[in-house]
Amino acid sequence: MKTFFLMTIFLMVCLSIRAQIVLEALAGNKQAHYINYFGKDLDSTAKWNFFNLNRFTVNYKDKALNNVSIEGQFTYQFKPWIGVSAGGGFYGELFVPSIGLSLSYLNKKEDFFIQMYPTIGFAEGEVGPSILGLIGYTPKFSKRWGLSSQIIFSVDPIEASQIVRVGANYKDEVQFGIGIDMIQNFQTKILNFNLGPFIRFNF
Repeated sequence: MKTFFLMTIFLMVCLSIRAQIVLEALAGNKQAHYINYFGKDLDSTAKWNFFNLNRFTVNYKDKALNNVSIEGQFTYQFKPWIGVSAGGGFYGELFVPSIGLSLSYLNKKEDFFIQMYPTIGFAEGEVGPSILGLIGYTPKFSKRWGLSSQIIFSVDPIEASQIVRVGANYKDEVQFGIGIDMIQNFQTKILNFNLGPFIRFNF
């Protein structure tokens, strides 16, 4: 209930801000996965920005395996492709502040982009590197239809996570297709998969 309440508050904040907002749901074979993220320029020159990624999973068999993560980064862009970032993440009951870089690339057609945040996090008296990234490729087949492919990934000293989505894109407003979540724990060497259909809405 606490995690659902926190996600509801963040969703209401996101919808009240004029920004690029993405809402997505995956019905996997092991768990449902809800994702929303948004990016917003905070000034007219687009030098100050804010990025937020929220994830919430619901395990079908064991509620103890439900998971929530909320990550946010404020950035200052020296150039369109590089800047500095400061923010952090909330993972269940643990908050991890971080500082680092903001790296981005967008091609001329604006159908391929990369956004990455390599950071240093501070948690429970320890310091550790991590990276959060988004890669998207959305070529058009016609005025209304196109391909939608996206990867959201994160790597830290404990685990690596990849969220892969491939499907159809309708008017850049709705995407749907097949998705897979992969999480590998470096200590146990266990690789978990969650596969199923997804739908995404862009506002």
